Amino acid sequence: MLSTSRSIKTALIGVGSAALLATGSLATASAEPAQQTTASGATAAAAAKKRMSSAESESWGYGRVKWTFTKGHPGTFSNIDSYAKDKSCDGKEVYVQLHARTTDGTTYKVNLAQDDWCTNGGDSYNNRTWKIGKNVRWARAVVCKNEVGPHNTCKAGNKQYYPF
Repeated sequence: MLSTSRSIKTALIGVGSAALLATGSLATASAEPAQQTTASGATAAAAAKKRMSSAESESWGYGRVKWTFTKGHPGTFSNIDSYAKDKSCDGKEVYVQLHARTTDGTTYKVNLAQDDWCTNGGDSYNNRTWKIGKNVRWARAVVCKNEVGPHNTCKAGNKQYYPF
């Protein structure tokens, strides 16, 4: 009979803890892991994220994209910073895209910064997030010049593979 009583107490404690967690009370905070303040803890957190960069330059323009991959989230680009610079000043817009190839072979594209009037410092578009919803194999910056007609002149930067 003693063992039955212990089983019931254990079950009730488990239910009570679940109820506290569900209500978001103080038990939730104690269930969270403590923040790591050691150098090795900071290293472990940094190892779960990887900053990537891809750029390309041509006589007519320059484009660069930097982003962060996070371990366990291979379809999400966070902290995207992009920059485009029109170098020819010929009235044709220069823009940069981020291209991502997924593991199923599909390429996704997102337009980022553009420099359309040959501004002195170029143009940047920063701190963005892009979620594809599929596993990414690699990504890269592509700088393009907006031409008259259906096709633009583009140059692809170096591929950066998902590191995790």
